[in-house]
Amino acid sequence: MPGPEDTETQRAVTPRPNPNATARALGALPRTFAALQIPGYRWYWLGTASAFMGMQMQWPAQAWLAYDLTGSAFKLGMVSAAWGAPMLLLSLLGGVLADRMQKRDLLIMSQLGLGMINLAVAVLISVGLIEYWHLLVAATLSGTVFAFNMPARQAIIPELVPRRTVFNAIVLSSGVMNASRVVGPALCGVLIAGVGTQGAFYTAVGCILIAVVFLAKVPLTTLAGRRRRVSMATEIGQGLRYVRGNPLILALLGMVLVVVLFGMPFQSLMPVFAEILEVEALGYGFLMAMVGIGAVAGSLVIANLSDFRRKGLLALCLGISFGLTLVLFANIGSLYPSLIVLTVVGATSTGFMSTNNTLIQMNITDEVRGRVMSVYMMTFALMPLGTLPAGAIAETLGAPFAVTLGGSILAAFVLLLAVLRPQLRRLE
Repeated sequence: MPGPEDTETQRAVTPRPNPNATARALGALPRTFAALQIPGYRWYWLGTASAFMGMQMQWPAQAWLAYDLTGSAFKLGMVSAAWGAPMLLLSLLGGVLADRMQKRDLLIMSQLGLGMINLAVAVLISVGLIEYWHLLVAATLSGTVFAFNMPARQAIIPELVPRRTVFNAIVLSSGVMNASRVVGPALCGVLIAGVGTQGAFYTAVGCILIAVVFLAKVPLTTLAGRRRRVSMATEIGQGLRYVRGNPLILALLGMVLVVVLFGMPFQSLMPVFAEILEVEALGYGFLMAMVGIGAVAGSLVIANLSDFRRKGLLALCLGISFGLTLVLFANIGSLYPSLIVLTVVGATSTGFMSTNNTLIQMNITDEVRGRVMSVYMMTFALMPLGTLPAGAIAETLGAPFAVTLGGSILAAFVLLLAVLRPQLRRLE
């Protein structure tokens, strides 16, 4: 039986949107932006936009500073690995908390933590005391906070919109995250060139605080786990058994793992490619921004495909294309063609991630959503860990070889999975 606190919480939460009422409202916007008609999701979307703007300022600034302090591609990878290790270790706990407590509140608290970490780095740079080990500590703390932020961020979306709008909402969320990859890195490059790296970190803090204001306006949502009285360890075990017992979810997660492990580390090597292409901080920012431009374009196209019935086949094609375009980028060696190819890299990678995320979300139950999405986020934790071998290979054999190898493995694996798992091609 629910206790008094459960009854009180039940009064406070906002139920899922009424599909009939929402259906009348959706006509006010083009199908591409349908989910934004829902007020609760709109506040979440704005908070996500601001939060990821701050993060897309932090990450390239951190990478640039690490490479500037050390001149080592391997040590650059170490900073990313310091971010990924706590994500890998703590994401399951973050998933349990996302199933137990208000996801909105968990997002607000974690955003405040990220703001304080960025502020500390900015102050250290301003007073001339920043050292490489400070970046390792800041990355570790950021990864710890992210372990509690991202499962809640992913799992809250189906609670804010009706089921038929989930695909559109996930793609729009992914789109705004990637839009920040257009403005964030470019602005970061401008600030580094104009006022120094500390300017990028201070701006990131401002963006993160604005995100907290928007998130505070998101309504409380249904607490799927509010009546459970089992231990966290038991809940983690339940979530892992759910994933292990679902071959479809395992295959989808496996695809994400390979894409993240072998495809995404190219981003951490961008300072090296900026050196190869003989561009300065501003050029580095625009290299990163072109990936974001492609990602936004890809998101807008995918957002129109809510009724597309072969989403599994779409995900497989996008995964293969991502790997092949990485191989092409790594071997061009010329700035302007590289900028063009990077837009395709951004479009294919974002299209794959959005479609795969939707397929996972539509094939799991609400009760374990936070925990399953925490396993999903654990695969992302391996991305910075994947930068260690990528950085080591780049250090000895060159960054182009490292990215070529990763893209080739990625494309081959997804192609093999498409052949061996025909049920993936038929997923709707």
